[in-house]
Amino acid sequence: MTSTREVNSREVAPGIHCFGDSHVNWYVLEDKGALTVIDGGMQGHWSQLLDWLARRTLSMDAIEAVVLTHGHADHLGIVERLRRETDALVHVHEADQRLSRGAGLRRPPRRIIRNLWRPHNLAVNAAWMRDGLLRVPPVLQASTFSDGEVLDVPGKLRVVHTPGHSPGSSTLVARDGTVALTGDALVTLDVVTGRTGVGIMPGKLNDDPDQALASLRNLEGLDAQIVLPGHGQPWPDGLADALKRARRAGIDWRDVSPHHHGHDHATP
Repeated sequence: MTSTREVNSREVAPGIHCFGDSHVNWYVLEDKGALTVIDGGMQGHWSQLLDWLARRTLSMDAIEAVVLTHGHADHLGIVERLRRETDALVHVHEADQRLSRGAGLRRPPRRIIRNLWRPHNLAVNAAWMRDGLLRVPPVLQASTFSDGEVLDVPGKLRVVHTPGHSPGSSTLVARDGTVALTGDALVTLDVVTGRTGVGIMPGKLNDDPDQALASLRNLEGLDAQIVLPGHGQPWPDGLADALKRARRAGIDWRDVSPHHHGHDHATP
């Protein structure tokens, strides 16, 4: 299955490559010839990985680990297939292990249903349905991690637990602290309205919106220069700036106007 919204992979930080479509991102981290896949997008993105490996003359055997920022279906598309077709071990926060096993799509949040008339929301749902969102296979085996761990995977990712979007939502810190892969704890695209900026996932797209906003405190003190979100463009102005803007936006992106700061272009 191939998505008409596929894009070519691109390097968004040293040795970190972005894949996905115009609505959701996933990443591959290179470390001395070994690979860690971070999240898994849609089932229709499988060919992106195969094409990239072929261009790099790498085999599937180079993939040693799959690490999840959280267990929601829109980030699990190729994960179980990777687990079955490689020796890669899947890693997920202990609080999201059950969620990743359930995969599938939960009942759509009211905010999505209420905004189905919006062109961007319709485009997102159409693309994701086409790419197999309702048929995401559950992740049947996974190793669990907890806050503060440094994962023994290519790239040695450090875990910062940032719950709220989901119970186990986590930010993964890479490249000696210079890169933060935030999953859906901090994004630059509202997938419902298409607004761009920096914030938590808006409103009821979080399990606990107040906790999602409060969890930004857990990222304070990190010196990451590049933020790589699960939805939206990379944020190259540093994590501290992103946190400031996210707090200003609040739970429902009340103040998004200051976010249009040279990053208002199509997502990867």
